[in-house]
Amino acid sequence: MADIRYDYTVCPNNSPEKFKEACKIISGKYPNAVKNKLIVDVDGSTIQTYTEAGKDINVYDDYDVGAVYVQSEIDLGKIFESCVTKKL
Repeated sequence: MADIRYDYTVCPNNSPEKFKEACKIISGKYPNAVKNKLIVDVDGSTIQTYTEAGKDINVYDDYDVGAVYVQSEIDLGKIFESCVTKKL
């Protein structure tokens, strides 16, 4: 099981655009990360997962929570420095 240590709120509301933007940022910063199949939940939530050097990065546009956020085993503070950030 992943050791998710970092949580970044990208947008306090649902936003397919902000979700895509966060995914683009991660893909650009970690070009060698394995991009797994996009998951679409029954409520319309989307989840994109990446694996970089054996560590997970998960991007959510979560309609249950009502936000776009990233949970990661990697400190992404430098690329999401303008986001509300907390270490779990």
